[in-house]
Amino acid sequence: MSTFKKILNILLISAIITGCAPKNIPFSTSNFKHQSFYTVLPEILNKKLKIDSLVLYETTFEEKPYEGYYVVDYSEVNAQNEKNILHYKDFKGFYQKLYIMRLVTTPKDSIAIYFSLKYNAFDQCVGFGPSYIGWVDDRKKSIYFFNELYTKGKKNIYSLRKSRLPLGLYMNAKEWEPGKVINIEKMVVEKSYEIGNNVVIDVARIFRDPDALKFVYLGSEKIE
Repeated sequence: MSTFKKILNILLISAIITGCAPKNIPFSTSNFKHQSFYTVLPEILNKKLKIDSLVLYETTFEEKPYEGYYVVDYSEVNAQNEKNILHYKDFKGFYQKLYIMRLVTTPKDSIAIYFSLKYNAFDQCVGFGPSYIGWVDDRKKSIYFFNELYTKGKKNIYSLRKSRLPLGLYMNAKEWEPGKVINIEKMVVEKSYEIGNNVVIDVARIFRDPDALKFVYLGSEKIE
């Protein structure tokens, strides 16, 4: 497997295991509105803060049949992508919801969380993809993620936890309109400070779709 494909599998579209039935998870995005979901943040950020609300952006990847090199194949593509999709074939497969959450905090900070959820064809949540925490830079139209997170559940109450895996990931946007859209154009995986060891992922070239990671504004949610 190429380096690009390995990174994309880790960062974005983690493979769904089809050999066994995934367990349904009683998780919904309503968890994003609970203070208990973010209890680990002061430890990660090494500062005291209160999360007042969050601004939510979303994009969706769906498993679709498409025409590729004279054969019918299946792949996860952005839900808005209609290029080479076979509409005559009735099909609904697994899909992923990807989120960028900008946190409104006291004291004021520039914190963002990337989070992804996996669903089966019956719209049941079957797993969490990777999630990251980082800093937003509106001037540079970018987000730098410095720590990976995982999600822990107990009695249907879910919260973020700090992972031991190191991370250095930049997401740079070509469209950056707060309250409207964040369209990721390029990602840089920072493996070390040595020249040649960092990996650049050009979204348009890899996905053959310049809007593959176009996150649309969903609204603002008050944290309870």
